[in-house]
Amino acid sequence: MIDPNLYWVWLQHAFGEGSPAPYRIYREFPGGPEGFYQAGPVCWNTLDYVSEQHAVALAGFPLAAAQSRLEYAAGMGWEVLTPECEKYPDALRNISDPPAVLYIKGRLPDLNRLPAIGVAGAREAMPASEDAAKQLGYQLAAGGAVVVSGGALGVDSCAISGALSAMGRVVSVLPVDLSSPYLAQNAGLRQRILDQGGALATEYFSQRNPGRGSFQVRNRLIPGMSQGVVLVQVSQKSGSMLYARHAADQGRSLYVYPGPEGAAEYAGSRLLLDQGALPVWDGGAVLEDRGRWTGYRPAPAKTRAKGPRRVPSPPQPVLEAVPMPQPARALADRGADLPPEQKRLLECLAAGERSIGQLEEALGLPAGKLMAQMTLLELDGLVESLPGKRFKLSG
Repeated sequence: MIDPNLYWVWLQHAFGEGSPAPYRIYREFPGGPEGFYQAGPVCWNTLDYVSEQHAVALAGFPLAAAQSRLEYAAGMGWEVLTPECEKYPDALRNISDPPAVLYIKGRLPDLNRLPAIGVAGAREAMPASEDAAKQLGYQLAAGGAVVVSGGALGVDSCAISGALSAMGRVVSVLPVDLSSPYLAQNAGLRQRILDQGGALATEYFSQRNPGRGSFQVRNRLIPGMSQGVVLVQVSQKSGSMLYARHAADQGRSLYVYPGPEGAAEYAGSRLLLDQGALPVWDGGAVLEDRGRWTGYRPAPAKTRAKGPRRVPSPPQPVLEAVPMPQPARALADRGADLPPEQKRLLECLAAGERSIGQLEEALGLPAGKLMAQMTLLELDGLVESLPGKRFKLSG
């Protein structure tokens, strides 16, 4: 009997990490991934979401190559999860572009049972931001939540360190493969995650260094695995602002640490708060808010009493579940000199809104590179994202 994971590995290789096509095939095509494979090129070429480039990739990657990947993963001790696996996080099935394959090192906590909160923010973080991230990570983990983060320097590392000091479990989602030497400074932190029963997760089978679009593709998985996301130190124009977009698209709660009053490094944080994000100074408040909506009850306060130095907390307002609108975007001059790929994207969108699949087919760019360029255009205020991974020109 053929391992059904083979078909998912095959699909992910052809469509690329971050593509919504494999899950669409699983949901809509008769027989799912295996039925799609059996249908062959004649059928593939009739489908609107299969470009000529995709068809070539599908035909050029045999199942034997997918089998080799699974055997390699098994030899490395990695777990392979696909949407057909029981342990695949249910939360990921409810986003528009679930990963076709997740490679796991360590022990993935039961995210279908335990609360999970994402924590992310600035790499070049202020000391106050690092203290806040450590405290938030500690309190979330001590309260029983799994902390999900990216593992970068700055806020991510501090949140993970705080969670580990509370003997909590962490999932670090990487923009590279599991054997990559990327970010050697955090090798010890990643090992601590594994030693304490957590996991490293990635969509990438073989990517030693982050490629163009890798962070944008990876970033959707942090809120995707979580019930809510806490952002610490968000500047007005930064990649961290995209977590707010993902949270809105995926129906996740967005919490923002307000930071020092008037600090320029927190301009994006204030913008998100103005738009309806929930202000939090304390990880316990996040868990209490989640409990109102999920029935989860955090551990007693005494288990959270110790830990890193506390950040002074102003009185907290009553938290309300407010749908997060899209982050505001800076106005930009459409006539400014842009790279050729971005100009081509704007030309495609000039005819009307387009999906990622339509843009892939029109431009011949893989999903990762396409999302990288779209991110830059969105941060410059030239394009707007719509539900279902659709985009249009702004204004």
